[in-house]
Amino acid sequence: MSTSKPPAARLTRAGIGETYGEGERTVDAWVKLLNFPAQVADGEWDAQQVDAWVKVSRPQSWPGRAVASAAESPAAAQAETAGASAAEEAAEEDELLGKSGLALRYNVSETTVDTWTKVEGFPDEAEPGRWPSHEADTWVEEHRAHVWAEFNGEGPKVVIPPPEGNPKDLYDVSGYGMILGNATRGEPLPRTTAQNYKRQGHLEPPDRTPGDRKRPEVFEDMWYLETITRHVYSRRGQGRVRASRTRRTNRKKS
Repeated sequence: MSTSKPPAARLTRAGIGETYGEGERTVDAWVKLLNFPAQVADGEWDAQQVDAWVKVSRPQSWPGRAVASAAESPAAAQAETAGASAAEEAAEEDELLGKSGLALRYNVSETTVDTWTKVEGFPDEAEPGRWPSHEADTWVEEHRAHVWAEFNGEGPKVVIPPPEGNPKDLYDVSGYGMILGNATRGEPLPRTTAQNYKRQGHLEPPDRTPGDRKRPEVFEDMWYLETITRHVYSRRGQGRVRASRTRRTNRKKS
């Protein structure tokens, strides 16, 4: 638990932003994520649960920034905050990270980072096997927008959000394509495209299959709304294979 978190047991959206030094848009994106702690009251979240989530899911924003006490003068608090921010910024600009450090920073694999470093235009090494973090940030923001959005707490860009509904509502491949297409490009994917994505392993494995002896009975592969929604908000760009077991299943059926 962060020792710099305000003593209040609950946090509002504004309190979350103040505690972790994030803007209103970033906090709004956080609280919409499926794995973000549930509200304990209308517009309020348990401070300990939020702190634990930020520590694991947004380590770049943890620990929470100290909130000036009421006893401090506004001028002193402002000067202290400005000094701390300047020091943090300077330290970050001077930070050199290896491939494992960059992988941890952007929540990607070391193999992914290794591929990045071989792309023309990726920052030069400041010393063997280490890159300036602020130069890497600039490159990722420009060339890997989906990774930058997640790193920055905004999540992947969504044109039309998935529909509200029961998380266990079932959708066939056409429904999956409609929701995914609306999210990524603002219009549904054709059924044939969604079927191709499924064959190539770019959709989540189906939650229901014909003959699975569950109710209600289904006559084709089906997905829960919560599964499709999780896919939409966990995208890392085109070409990502969702699960190898999908391909194995397809090979067995062919």
